[in-house]
Amino acid sequence: MICPYCKETIMDGAIKCRHCGSMLNLDPASTITIDSISSDEIRAFVGSNAHYYIQCFSRFTITGREKFCVTWNWSCFGFTFIWFLYRKMYALAAISFFVFCIPGVNILLHIGIGMIGNYLYYRHVKGNIIEIRATQSQLNYMPVLQELGGVNKWVITLGVIICIIMTILFALFFSTMIAFMGQQITRITI
Repeated sequence: MICPYCKETIMDGAIKCRHCGSMLNLDPASTITIDSISSDEIRAFVGSNAHYYIQCFSRFTITGREKFCVTWNWSCFGFTFIWFLYRKMYALAAISFFVFCIPGVNILLHIGIGMIGNYLYYRHVKGNIIEIRATQSQLNYMPVLQELGGVNKWVITLGVIICIIMTILFALFFSTMIAFMGQQITRITI
């Protein structure tokens, strides 16, 4: 049997793909729905790593109503601004960028966003799917979900460039500090 989502070979009769983690309920009547949004819609909008987000999103509606619960997202924790840009949440990217400028708040932002990032993304995905569903015909619907959703691949390049610049700046800062301290020690010993 071939997984319809990741196209990997799996055992016949499997309930869940061991490669991508997707549930294999091929019967349309038994598809996972989260607030009337099907897993196929979420998969089309989210794009890469959809199986992870479908599992996280199902935790927010497990009782039948939308309810926040803490989940952890390492990517959001470690690369908050970059993750928001990558997942096309531009307003939150701008807010997080400005909050980074406040001294002493950085670590609190990272921890807090690491705990609520999946929920913020759930709200983003749900809102966009409902809006696209209301404005698009059935023929255009799935291609529009894929086009407007997904990720910004250019953000990975931006992240690498930022890391290189930060490494150079740290190296310059610490080499300047070491040189300054060496001069001070030389002055004291002379």
